[in-house]
Amino acid sequence: MGHGKRRHLAALTQAAASALVGWYLMMPPDSAKIPHEVESSAPLSRWVVVATFDTSEKCEAALADLQNRNRDPSELDTTGKLRRFQKRQPTDPALGTARAIGSGCVESNDFRLKGNKAATQRDD
Repeated sequence: MGHGKRRHLAALTQAAASALVGWYLMMPPDSAKIPHEVESSAPLSRWVVVATFDTSEKCEAALADLQNRNRDPSELDTTGKLRRFQKRQPTDPALGTARAIGSGCVESNDFRLKGNKAATQRDD
């Protein structure tokens, strides 16, 4: 295979790999010890995938909207899993704010997500 063909093949491979990468809006787990708080220092494998996006820009825009409006990230849940959990607990605006502040966007192929079963399923 010629040098030009190898370079073209490498570019195609990289483009295909990039196309498979998405972005997760994730929130840290709720603190088991401190009411109205989250465990921002918990490993990403314990964080919850709230929504998925095809670009970092879309994820960051959704995150900024959450944080600017002090909205609970669970409001963006597209799976319904978080909403079902929320129905079993009383509304906690302080916890919602802590979740929004602690949330972040993470690339779907981030090695720190290993072991996070929810992160292996995309919903977009």
